[in-house]
Amino acid sequence: MYFCACQNQYAMQPIITLISDWRTRDPYVAMFKGALLSAIPDAQIIDISHTVDLYNLNQTAFLTKQSYQKFPEGSVHILLTNVSANASFSPVVVEYDHHYFIGEDNGIFCLMFNMNFPVKGRQYVENEINSVDKIIQLAEAVCSRRVDSVTIEYSQFKRLFAPMPIHFSSERTIEGEIVYIDGYFNAVTNIPTEMFKEAVQNGPFQAFISSKKEWKCQIYHESYVSEEEFYLTSNALGCIEIAMYQTKVSILADFSVGDKVTVKY
Repeated sequence: MYFCACQNQYAMQPIITLISDWRTRDPYVAMFKGALLSAIPDAQIIDISHTVDLYNLNQTAFLTKQSYQKFPEGSVHILLTNVSANASFSPVVVEYDHHYFIGEDNGIFCLMFNMNFPVKGRQYVENEINSVDKIIQLAEAVCSRRVDSVTIEYSQFKRLFAPMPIHFSSERTIEGEIVYIDGYFNAVTNIPTEMFKEAVQNGPFQAFISSKKEWKCQIYHESYVSEEEFYLTSNALGCIEIAMYQTKVSILADFSVGDKVTVKY
């Protein structure tokens, strides 16, 4: 059997996380949860986010990669961003790092795992229902340990261009970019906090943010430091973010996802 037991090899109840671009103004998230609970009554359903930018697979991959390790091994993570509603697409499940990731292969798995190793998955084979209902049935199959009986092997993953990778240069430079604007309008980068700390080591640095105009930041702190200056800080996702005390920094500075961030130290 390709897949090992999902449910309750690690936890008493199946833990299922959801991430989507569906928003919560409409009833679709609640309807999906209701259908999921009908199929898996003892599931614990936890929302990662439903305010991903519309159709933004890069953002979905980033938020999922940065958060899934906080959940117990054996958790199931359902990726609903940019999912089609018709019957022509069948979802795929990938087992990685003792977790399970379910979604339509719209390029999300390429972005999640960077294809640096031979990713193998299983694709659901039922063709008479829409893709969203297939996702629910596949999640139930994973949690009931019968995934092999309703899936076939799958390895021809759709490839998309990933965001700019983190880059170290010989000129004592880290290059990254803004990948997410959070609910406080702080600008989250894809630069891991540990990478930044290891490089800078409490020494002086300059961070340059290339927005519609170039901004500069020279302060790093774990919490509030100044009411008048931008500063870099770590966030719960384990990455560096650009913030300013009680200020919507991304609005003030007109930061956008994709703006380049360069740290010289």
